Amino acid sequence: MKTIRYEISEGIATLTFDEPGSSVNTMCLQWQDDMTEAAAQLSKDRDAIQGIVLASAKSTFFAGADLKAVMRLKREDAAQSYAGVERVKKNFRIIETLGKPVVACLNGAALGGGWEVALMGHYRIAVDDRKIQFGMPEVTLGLLPGASGVTKMTRHLGLLGAQPYLVEGKLFGPREALEMGLVHELVADAAQLRPHALAWLAGHKYDPNVAQHPWEAKDYRMPGGTPSNPKIAAGLAVAPAMLKKQTRGLYPAPEAILACMVEGALVDFDTALRIESRYLAKLMTGPNARAMINTFFFNLNAIKSGQSRPGKAPRFKPAKVGLLGAGMMGAGIAYAQASKGIATVLKDVSQDKADVGKAHSAKITAIDDPLRNWNISTSESAER
Repeated sequence: MKTIRYEISEGIATLTFDEPGSSVNTMCLQWQDDMTEAAAQLSKDRDAIQGIVLASAKSTFFAGADLKAVMRLKREDAAQSYAGVERVKKNFRIIETLGKPVVACLNGAALGGGWEVALMGHYRIAVDDRKIQFGMPEVTLGLLPGASGVTKMTRHLGLLGAQPYLVEGKLFGPREALEMGLVHELVADAAQLRPHALAWLAGHKYDPNVAQHPWEAKDYRMPGGTPSNPKIAAGLAVAPAMLKKQTRGLYPAPEAILACMVEGALVDFDTALRIESRYLAKLMTGPNARAMINTFFFNLNAIKSGQSRPGKAPRFKPAKVGLLGAGMMGAGIAYAQASKGIATVLKDVSQDKADVGKAHSAKITAIDDPLRNWNISTSESAER
């Protein structure tokens, strides 16, 4: 295995995630292949294992999906994408249903797919650092947490409790995770993670109930109730309309997540996982996700990395900047961009308003050269 180190010592199997040539761990294709091998090896070594530890060799636990790979997907890749997601979840299920307690040692951030990796653990220990973030921000990239994230978070927190963290992509820290029961123990620093994990495993090796997730117990009840609960049903009756009002039908991911949560809560766990995979395959092969990933991840990170630093020139300079609205503020911002030699497009609902914005900028300074970078265009209507 190239991205995972597998070791057994004194009955404890340790999977250490360590993607070569990368500062973070991702669900790249090599990692997916390695997880298949790791799950098979754990099954083979089952009788020699008393517990399993998930750890990271990076400064963070796990970053999530390989977004570059997602950017290459097209609609015709939906079936292949579905199969790939199902393979990841199959390996998760092999590990977490092996009958051996699994401890996730969270030394740093676990976001998106990284938090789904953490949720494999029956017991999760995190470093008590308020800078560390956990959660599933996939909705901000036009995706959903499809490697069991929607299904598990809904069963952990309930439909109402999980909604902010799935539909809105709200993040949380170790302390909040502890309060919600998503993290079971906090330690002062990363060096204490493994000793505490081993201590917990040693103290529970004769307890068969610790090697399962809450929803696998016979007496499990979804927090807050299922969609058939009258109080839940009343809210669900209006939730789609409220969500549509917020998204205006332009963002399919929030609606898909809500549907996935509700549909999954009506069926058994394994069926819910398949529903989740279908929704994710459709989203990740659609144009909306590609556009949002490109804009809100790659482009935004490029801009952030190009911010001026003391004594150093910017690494990134946009070739053209567009501004909607030629009022006083828009015209001022447009001039500031143009004065730096950046081609600037100032747009408003009419040519007259765009001209007024340009004239206002001309008054700011007597130097008119920067305005040569301007291209004033007119939008067709205020609605569009």
